[in-house]
Amino acid sequence: MKAYGHNGYFKSLKEIVRFYNRRDGKPAAWPPPEVGKNVNTAELGDLRLTDREEDAIVAFMKALTDGYLPR
Repeated sequence: MKAYGHNGYFKSLKEIVRFYNRRDGKPAAWPPPEVGKNVNTAELGDLRLTDREEDAIVAFMKALTDGYLPR
């Protein structure tokens, strides 16, 4: 299983993209920040992306590669 975010809370790219897109709309749906003053509220949290746009971002990120293949 993969883990995303500094605390490993998110288990898929879709979950973390959704978090950055919708974080401020339903803050109770997410774990509280460890340090609230470090939360970027100017650029993230209410991007108003549709599900389809979130999926497009995930598809794009999955297409990125540096050529690394784990053993």
